[in-house]
Amino acid sequence: MGLALLLAACQPRQSETDSATTPPVGHYEGSISLNGQPEVRAALDIRHPRVGHYEAEFTAPGVGTLGFVADTISFSNNTLQIKRPARAGQVLTLTLEGDFLRGTLALDSSKAQALLVKRGSPTPSTYRVEELPQAKGSAWLFAPADTSTPGPALALLPDQETTPAAAIWADALAREGIIVLLLPAVDSVTGPAETVRLSQALKILHGTAGADSATIGAWAVGARAALLAHLLVDDTSLRMNFLIAQNAPVSTTDRAAWRELRKRKLPVLGLYGGLGANQQAAAMRQALGGRRGNAVRAYRAGRPDLLVAGGLSPRFGTGLPADVVEWLRSR
Repeated sequence: MGLALLLAACQPRQSETDSATTPPVGHYEGSISLNGQPEVRAALDIRHPRVGHYEAEFTAPGVGTLGFVADTISFSNNTLQIKRPARAGQVLTLTLEGDFLRGTLALDSSKAQALLVKRGSPTPSTYRVEELPQAKGSAWLFAPADTSTPGPALALLPDQETTPAAAIWADALAREGIIVLLLPAVDSVTGPAETVRLSQALKILHGTAGADSATIGAWAVGARAALLAHLLVDDTSLRMNFLIAQNAPVSTTDRAAWRELRKRKLPVLGLYGGLGANQQAAAMRQALGGRRGNAVRAYRAGRPDLLVAGGLSPRFGTGLPADVVEWLRSR
């Protein structure tokens, strides 16, 4: 599914109308600021790769968690609106004033002021994003624009607490050439339902251009990560090459499943943040043992979503996302 352009008239009759109703393609640079805080450099690329198809990519180099590629561009009455996929509270709304774009970046409950000026032609795409409707919500496929070199691919299964940060992680990994299928958070954590969801997700990933079929896995959070460990032990049809377990519990019943995955030599990366991270990580290290390919890391300053609060947007914990990218590339 390509990115959609919401326009009242896709084929204007006159050049004057055309200039007023089509998004202003180009590369824009400037800054964003919030409540008197220091300005942050920002850039926006609006692209028109083919007839009827527009793309937008927002970046803020100093705050990596703010960047995203838009799934939908809306342009009407010289007002441009770009929404971040899988994060409804982040919306960029800008008014075109000659070569300037002026407006706001909504960040959930706050709004940052934005001012961008055209600096030339748009830069090449970093990655593409595609919405995939599901029975409960939408999944989002983040895939690198360059698929010439096969790379890792994963299904990202957040819980309710970490869902707001899931789009941030998908963006960060996609920029590093990793394919991410972000699934919607669901309340149920039952074996049969998760088996179906995971099977469908793995099928999508195997069919995605640029995915290395030998490096496809999942990133699951909380109780869902522990459940996946049990499913992988009990259901041999779930063929995965790795598992990233974020804040996964290691109860007495779970420990046997983690140890069995160690015996089967399935690489596991344990990530822990928030209260009790060190204790949980220690329990996971004991369950996984020292087998090569397994790793467990705790981030002292991190929240459960592995981010650190502050400024315009939460930031990645120390060493992230590099730790995850390095581990994935070592598979």
